[in-house]
Amino acid sequence: MKALKKSISILMVIAMIVTTITGVNLVNGTKEVSAKESAAYTIKVNLGTNCTTIYNSRGKAIKAMICSPSNETPVGTFYVPVKYRWHEMIGNCYAQYCTRITEGILFHSVWYYKNGDKSTMSVSAYNVMGQKASHGCVRLLCKDAKWIYDHCAVGTKVVTFWGSKKDDPLPRPSFTPISNGKFTDWDPTDPDPANPYRKAAPKISADTTKVEYGKKVRPLDLVTIKDSAGNVLTKKNATIKVKGKINTKKIGKYKVKFTVKDSIGNTKSKTITFSVVDTKKPVITGAKSKKNIAMGTSENLKKGVTAKMKSGKRLTSKIQTYVKYNNRSVKAKNGTYRFTKAGTYKVTYKVRGTNKLVASKTVTYKVVDKRVKFALNTSAVTIKQGEAFDPYSYVKTLKNYKNADLNVKNNITIKGDVDTSVPGTYTITYTATYNKKSYTAKTATLKVTVEKAEEETTQPETPGETTPEETTTAAE
Repeated sequence: MKALKKSISILMVIAMIVTTITGVNLVNGTKEVSAKESAAYTIKVNLGTNCTTIYNSRGKAIKAMICSPSNETPVGTFYVPVKYRWHEMIGNCYAQYCTRITEGILFHSVWYYKNGDKSTMSVSAYNVMGQKASHGCVRLLCKDAKWIYDHCAVGTKVVTFWGSKKDDPLPRPSFTPISNGKFTDWDPTDPDPANPYRKAAPKISADTTKVEYGKKVRPLDLVTIKDSAGNVLTKKNATIKVKGKINTKKIGKYKVKFTVKDSIGNTKSKTITFSVVDTKKPVITGAKSKKNIAMGTSENLKKGVTAKMKSGKRLTSKIQTYVKYNNRSVKAKNGTYRFTKAGTYKVTYKVRGTNKLVASKTVTYKVVDKRVKFALNTSAVTIKQGEAFDPYSYVKTLKNYKNADLNVKNNITIKGDVDTSVPGTYTITYTATYNKKSYTAKTATLKVTVEKAEEETTQPETPGETTPEETTTAAE
C-alpha cells in the first residue's frame, strides 16, 4: 500500500511538471495557456449595465463589449491566473476562449453542446446576451472572448463592480440575436474562416419601390436589411450608407444605392430604383351648391370650378358636367345648361386623372320660378267704333314672384295697335317683366274687336200737310 501511494505521488508530480512545460492540463484534457504577467490592459466589468470595458496602459477606454454576467458574479479586483482555449462548463457543456477571473469565474464565449464543435452553440443562450444569464461567469460574444484571450495576458487586472451608465466611458455595443429558428448554430461573431456567417452577405430588399407624391420619406425607411442570421439591421447595429435622394415633390424615378456592413464585417451594396407616383384621385375645387337659380336662365356650370392632380397637373379642361332632374341625367355640353323648370337639380362634376382614377363631386341647384304674376281681366273685348281704348285698363294683376305689386305702365310693354276709327279685329300682346329681366317675363294677348258704329235716321215732313185746327163756335 505504501508503495502504491508513493507511485501515485510520483505520477502527480510528473503531471504537474508536464502541465507547466507543455501548458496541457492532464486532469480535464483542455489546453491551458499561461502567459507572463502584463499591465498592458485593465478590464472592468459593470454588473449594473452588463458592459465590459477595456482600458489601455494609460487608463484610456479603448473597447466596450456587451456581456452576460449574473447576480452571483463576485465583486472585487482580480488578476487573470490562467486561460483555456476550450473548457468544460457547468452542466456538461463547453465554452471557448476562456480567461479565468478568479476561482470558478471566467470570461468565456456562449456555451456549446459539444467540445470543439463550433456549430453546436446554444442559440437560446446566445440570444440573451446583455442580460443576467450565467452562473457567475462573464459570457461574451465569441469575437470579444477571443479578443481578451488573445490580448490580455495572465496577470491582467480585472475589476468587477455594480455601476450605472455614467460609469461606462464607452456606450455598450448593440446586440443582434439569431432569428433563423435554429436550436444550435455558430456564433455569428466567431472570426473562424469556416464560420458560414462570414460567407453570407447581408440582404437588402425593397419593401416598396413606389413612393406617394408629397409624402415625407427616408430611403432607408423603404428597405429591409437583414444579416445572414435573419436579424434586421439598422444604423444602431450596423454600418449603413445611403447614396441618392428621392424628391417626392416631383413625379419621376430615382436611384438610391445602399451599402451595409454588419457586425461581423460582411458587406453588401445594392442600387434600387424608386418611382414617385401620384395614386390619389384628382381634386375638384370651386363646385358649390346654389339655392336661387332663376328658371329659364342658362348657367355656365364650370365657371369657377377647377381640377388638378395632387402632383399639381391641371385637369380643369377635362371636367365633364352632368345635370340630373326628375331621375333623368343629361350631359351639359361645354358645361352650359338651361334650367327650364323649377325644382331641385343635381349637378355632378367628373374628371379622370393621369393615373386613370376618377374624381366626382355633386352639388345641388335649386331653381325658382321668378316669372311675374300677370293676368288680364279678359282675353277678348268688343268696343264701338270711335270709342276710346286704353290697353292698360284690362290688366287685372301684376306682381313679382315674391308677391309684391308692380307698376303696370313701368313693367309692361305692349305690342300691337288698335285703330278705333276703323272697324275690325286687332290683337294686342302684353309682355310683363320685373326689373327688365327676361326670365321674369310673362305674356298675354287681348283680342279687340271694333264694331262699326250705327247710322242715325230721321223721317222727312210731307208738303201741304197742315195740322188741323180746332173749330170754335162763337157764342151768339
